Amino acid sequence: MRIEVILGSTRPGRLGDRVCRFVIGKAALVNGAEFTVLDLADHPMPFFDEPLAPLANHDRRPSAPVRAWLEAMAAADAYVFLTPEYNHAPPAALKNALDFLATEAAGKPATIVSYSTTAHGGALAGQHLRLSLSKAGMLPLPRSLPLAHAHRLFDPTGELVERSDWAPRVAEFVPASLRDLVEHARALKTLEEATTSGM
Repeated sequence: MRIEVILGSTRPGRLGDRVCRFVIGKAALVNGAEFTVLDLADHPMPFFDEPLAPLANHDRRPSAPVRAWLEAMAAADAYVFLTPEYNHAPPAALKNALDFLATEAAGKPATIVSYSTTAHGGALAGQHLRLSLSKAGMLPLPRSLPLAHAHRLFDPTGELVERSDWAPRVAEFVPASLRDLVEHARALKTLEEATTSGM
């Protein structure tokens, strides 16, 4: 299984780097999958500007960064979306990237990890993102754990440093969510292969 961990913030000094390092560290505990980081800062895309919706545009000629994004999404079996909350919603860069998708991610599972420096942990951004992922054809898993006060939870290396009742829940939940994602991805891929071979 190939799992893309998508870092949705592109801001300098972003808190997402800490969250991403923590998630990748926990991914090492999950068997049967390869987790790789897809950093939107490395895929600077224009604002969505195609004359037709991707599903209706059969003669697309995307720019190189957009093509690389689409190919990476198509090659993955599942996704982990890391999102902060800007004005109660996901970052524009993340929403814009999703707007370029046609069928590359359709039918594949996704899990959402939202975070913020507040007590809400980016929960509203996670809810907004869940709807966008569903409309792009993905299957967002129902469980989520917004990472509240993430600037205190993690040090710059992604190590969990806060000593509170909350920290052990985070340490347990994240690898459990990743294992759940891999299991869903495996089941869906088996179903797809069985359906294809039976046609």
